[in-house]
Amino acid sequence: MSDKIHITANGKPYVIAAQATLPEFLDTLGLAPERVVVERNREALTPAETLKATLANGDNLEIVRIVAGG
Repeated sequence: MSDKIHITANGKPYVIAAQATLPEFLDTLGLAPERVVVERNREALTPAETLKATLANGDNLEIVRIVAGG
């Protein structure tokens, strides 16, 4: 079993540690989990799911920053 997995986030490929969590990955991007909305493999994640999700080889993420304003 490999210690690395391949994922795609917002169309860009990444190679990350196997068993990496979604919050860990977001941290590497400089994003706070509570300030983004994540779709994984075409399914939107709830904030609770985002906080406990472990990434898997082949996952495709779309990450959108939440921006307040008027």
